[in-house]
Amino acid sequence: MMRLLIPINLSFFGGGFRSGRSLGRKQQGSTPMNNQKQNTQFNAVVRELGLDKRQQRQLHEEITGQGFSFREIMEIARDMFGLN
Repeated sequence: MMRLLIPINLSFFGGGFRSGRSLGRKQQGSTPMNNQKQNTQFNAVVRELGLDKRQQRQLHEEITGQGFSFREIMEIARDMFGLN
């Protein structure tokens, strides 16, 4: 018995591949969906506050998977390291 694979219209499931989102993954909070944009935000905070490698690692561990915006990351970093 031969099975036929019939393509389905992925737009029915929320846009699928054409909208730039992967199926089954949702945006968290105000974090950008694109990982490159998330990295850009993180790196901007690191540069602006002049964080060293140890501080970068601590901040990354604190915010990973939380869906924080740029401003929230900045506030968390300032609180963590006593910066203004």
